Amino acid sequence: MKSHIIILLYIAVACVSGEINRHEYPITSDVYIQSKVHVMHDDHQNPILSAVYNQSKVHVKQDGRHQQEYYGYEPLCPDAEDIFPCVCTYHSEDNAMDLHCFYVESEEQLKQIFKANFPFKNFREIAIHDSNNIKVLEAGVFNDISFEIIYLPFNSLEVVELHALDSCYETATVISLENNAITSFPFDELSQFSHLNIFNIGYNSMSMIPADAFHGLTALEYLFMSGNYANIIGTFQDLPNLRSIHLYSNDLTTIPAQFIETGSSNLSYIGLDYNNIVSVEPAAFDIIDGLVIDMWHNSLSTLEEAT
Repeated sequence: MKSHIIILLYIAVACVSGEINRHEYPITSDVYIQSKVHVMHDDHQNPILSAVYNQSKVHVKQDGRHQQEYYGYEPLCPDAEDIFPCVCTYHSEDNAMDLHCFYVESEEQLKQIFKANFPFKNFREIAIHDSNNIKVLEAGVFNDISFEIIYLPFNSLEVVELHALDSCYETATVISLENNAITSFPFDELSQFSHLNIFNIGYNSMSMIPADAFHGLTALEYLFMSGNYANIIGTFQDLPNLRSIHLYSNDLTTIPAQFIETGSSNLSYIGLDYNNIVSVEPAAFDIIDGLVIDMWHNSLSTLEEAT
């Protein structure tokens, strides 16, 4: 539920006189400032400040001959120089702020950016892609800035450290890290992301992925882990809202019982193409009406009747 508080402040200053070249010229000035405060409420209906910005109009008239008007928005973005080469953008139509960092030169520069003064600390999106300069996403790198969408594809990331994303535990709905070179990710931390809807670590260099790390992610709907050639250990269970899971191009040879037993009535797709599967045990999957299981390009010679 959103409510809007609009504060209007009118200041009129008239008949200010000054001496210019020994002549008296009347100067009038009208200043109009409108401040909007957008307020959100949490689950207990407590107000949470979402965003504030000012719209200013300044009208200046000198001797009836000159007239100037200034319009400007002042969102709660950091100073542009302090966060360069990142760019902060405020979207008034949906009251959201994004941070795009496409030309960051090093891990150290990224850390320094988040040491700047951020008047507004809750962003919709952080986007970094097509960068070869960041190999490690370090612990606490975002300081106390939170994001709903963490979009970091097509970089050269190799390591995501424990607590690198801890400022986003309660806000992140999307974590997208596909097409990097990640060998190490803190899977034990995933249970902290209470609103995670999409997780994508496809096409990286993981050698092992612990399926148990996803247990209890009740908001998770889409899971992408293809293209790692990884050994997936454990089972995918207790994912009541899962819609699709993509596991193709990994190092799966045997699909054990209860491998994908999510408890979800929404599960519609399981992708297991391009693995090395030679056997599938009975009760390996949730079987619900409309479910599609792709198993192209594997090594199955027979499929047991019980399966």
